[in-house]
Amino acid sequence: MIETRHTVLGMVCSHCAAIVGEEIGRVPGVTDVRVDIEAETVVVRAEGPVPRERIHAAVEEAGYTPGPPPSDPPDTAPPDTGAHDQTTRPGRA
Repeated sequence: MIETRHTVLGMVCSHCAAIVGEEIGRVPGVTDVRVDIEAETVVVRAEGPVPRERIHAAVEEAGYTPGPPPSDPPDTAPPDTGAHDQTTRPGRA
């Protein structure tokens, strides 16, 4: 499963989010669409790679404007590399 984030400009209500989500959901390979109106972003899950141009075309078909790629959310933790903190704390061996 592949997850990508996209910026969509002009969404102001739940109706906007529904239209954008429905249109992106029609793109072949897309399995899930989550819209965040406040952040003006859409998270798209797909079975495999979906060209960004197809997502942008769906956004435009819905009547909205695709924006530049969003930056990663600040609370996103880096992927677990398997390394674990081995720091010794006072009072522990």
